[in-house]
Amino acid sequence: MLKILLTGFEAFGGEKINPSGKIVKELSRTRFEGINLICKILPVSYEKSIAMLQDYYSKEQFDVALHVGQAGGSTAITIERLAVNILDSNQPDNENVIKSDCQIIENGTDAYMTDLKVKEIVSLLKKNKIPTQLSYTAGQYICNEVYYYSLHNSRVYQNPKHALFVHIPFLPEQVSEKETKPVASMDLRLGRKAIKLIIENIEKFI
Repeated sequence: MLKILLTGFEAFGGEKINPSGKIVKELSRTRFEGINLICKILPVSYEKSIAMLQDYYSKEQFDVALHVGQAGGSTAITIERLAVNILDSNQPDNENVIKSDCQIIENGTDAYMTDLKVKEIVSLLKKNKIPTQLSYTAGQYICNEVYYYSLHNSRVYQNPKHALFVHIPFLPEQVSEKETKPVASMDLRLGRKAIKLIIENIEKFI
């Protein structure tokens, strides 16, 4: 059986919910043929998110780490192709820590690209009527940190063997509470369907 680590995040930035965390919790109750799915919710903390991943990778061997995060304002499911070795965001984490021009791995590789077939993933989701786009930047916040850390471990320690990060737009209920101009959103069912399809077809993308 393939062993997949599926992670989402807790709410952050004043939000009450995080669609990535909700999707992971819902998929934790789903059975996938030929797949041992390990579901975890990561804290929105520069320090604790990496500490948790380090703990998981020290105890178990994973074929794929599939990370899911929130991308507020995005209009589509976003498949991230690469992560960079830098943290640089004015957004504090949930422990009120701000990182500016910091490396994730000291003197590490500048960037890593996933070796999964990302264009085929985009194509599959679009064929299933899910708005999807390919991205070449996962930002410089904790999503990028988590992705870079997993890709680094994949290259250096072969655990996980493969890694991918997927960004999910706001949910409609998040947007409806905002008093600013209209912001894009996506129904949770569509985001959940996208992640479920990726998991079900993961062997095609390796």
